[in-house]
Amino acid sequence: MSALAAHIAIVTTLFPGQEAAVKALVIRSERFRSLCEDYVLAAETLAIMEARNLPQDGEKVLEYRSLVMELAGELSEAFAEASE
Repeated sequence: MSALAAHIAIVTTLFPGQEAAVKALVIRSERFRSLCEDYVLAAETLAIMEARNLPQDGEKVLEYRSLVMELAGELSEAFAEASE
């Protein structure tokens, strides 16, 4: 599976039942594609830090949780704008 396909698979969890629309938007929108990449990288980093569960990662975990939520919001906004 290519990195882009993996990103699409992860991002589609934010938009259940909209896989085709997400794929189309990834293809035509550089901004959306970039947001997808950023979201996936942040989510993966967060998952690693949460799995390690190290006390010194506590502040970073909170920052990454916030970042993941912010990026999910930006993706939702971009998706909604493209769907209008």
